[in-house]
Amino acid sequence: MPPGVASVDRDGVLVAADQRAVIDVLVEGQWVWSFDAGRDARPEGTRRRVKWPASLRPFLRGTGQITVRERFGERVLFDGEYAFDDSEGRVSIVDAQGRPLIVDKAGDLQCGFSERGDATVNALLDAVEDVLGRLRDEGGVDAFLAFGALLGAVRDGTFIPHDSDADVAYLSRHTSPVDVARESYALERVMIRAGYWTWRFSSADFKVIVPDPEGGRAIDVFAGFVVDGTFYLMPEVHAPDFDTATILPLGEVVLHGRRITAPAKPEALLEITYGPHWRIPDPSFKFTTPRGVRRRLDGWTRGNNTARGHWWPFYFGRSSSTVAEAPSPFAQWVHEREDAESSIVDIGSGTGRDSLWFARQGRTVLGMDYIPAATERAGKTAAKENIPATFKTFNLYDVRQVLGMGAEFAHRDQPPVLYGRFLVHALEDFGRHNLWRVASMCLRRGGRFYLEFRTGLDAKAEKVFGEHFRKYLDPDVVVAEIEERGGQIEHREAGYGLAVYKNEDPHVCRLVATWKR
Repeated sequence: MPPGVASVDRDGVLVAADQRAVIDVLVEGQWVWSFDAGRDARPEGTRRRVKWPASLRPFLRGTGQITVRERFGERVLFDGEYAFDDSEGRVSIVDAQGRPLIVDKAGDLQCGFSERGDATVNALLDAVEDVLGRLRDEGGVDAFLAFGALLGAVRDGTFIPHDSDADVAYLSRHTSPVDVARESYALERVMIRAGYWTWRFSSADFKVIVPDPEGGRAIDVFAGFVVDGTFYLMPEVHAPDFDTATILPLGEVVLHGRRITAPAKPEALLEITYGPHWRIPDPSFKFTTPRGVRRRLDGWTRGNNTARGHWWPFYFGRSSSTVAEAPSPFAQWVHEREDAESSIVDIGSGTGRDSLWFARQGRTVLGMDYIPAATERAGKTAAKENIPATFKTFNLYDVRQVLGMGAEFAHRDQPPVLYGRFLVHALEDFGRHNLWRVASMCLRRGGRFYLEFRTGLDAKAEKVFGEHFRKYLDPDVVVAEIEERGGQIEHREAGYGLAVYKNEDPHVCRLVATWKR
């Protein structure tokens, strides 16, 4: 392979072994993704490969003009047609409104500010000012613009064109991580009382969902705190021997013509955040947090940001629109087996197709899913139809949420019916074990747990909705885990024909479990 030349295939981009530059990838002339070849590429033969981001793969259908070039200097490494499969048509990486999408710093597909109108930008700025004001006046914290929003304001006076949300932070007066977490939850309640939707990254940072004319944006609220002289700014930043004069007393920066509250020394905080080259735009930037710092922050604050890689872009992209709206055969099967007054808790409710159908039959339903975009959409549908379904975000990888939700269910007047369709095979071991913990906590006084999952005996194991984690389990393993935690199996069946969808007929297992009183 000649020096400086790249190639593409269905799996990703291949670059020369000595390539270390930041690389831009364009599809049909549209910039969609950047990566750092020195950091992200992995050896493959005499070259090095960077795989296509998982969020981008569902869009790579048909034929497209692919350009691979160095970002700085724009030296073209590859430029040509490539057919990803035998589909007709051209590759199109756009949202439902036809706006170009880009892969952001988290690996998700987003529509950047450069493609959004003034109304959206102004609505987000209004919300930023409102959130900062509430954090200050009602929450009692020193809150300020941070991360990409601060970077764009200082560098150009605008949001970064390829960014898609806003970031604010605050300097906590607490020096104990427990107190920092308690404060963050109190601040979240301030936002909820103000009418915002929220979703937690960890016990020290959360997302505020802001409706806007084009579908909704987000403001991330990050805690900053000092422990033993080291400054930590969620989710990745740390600075030993920190001087609080970097932040306090608060100042201002100009963002799209508005004066927004900012740190006292914004340039100093940006250098702490992004390093000495923060003035140079680099869409491939990723934090390189030392392992010890990451482990410390994980232990102090984190838990519910696990396993979001597939499902976040799934619900913000086009894939979720391909899910059927009609109830699954499993939902109809469960409905026939349960008394009409039984309430349903749908864990992993996804698009809400089964939760909403249960509610339309007159059942009281709580749908829970990891991704706020899923619960928000389903909640809006329920409210519009005035049916008895509510939706919450819930993460089985966060022990705090698991214990809290299990306790809440255990204290209900009547135990619920738990429902988990296509949930078990989408969980890693830790999440699955927490699922049994929830069931054990809330079904000791009655109620049943209905489960349907893929066993992996289907040789094709088609991935209809794109690539994401699946762990196909032998039903004997699932039964053994349930029984080890005090459960007992009332019903078990497995086979084909139970979960047919279009041309897909996976081998699935159905279980009905109860727990000993």
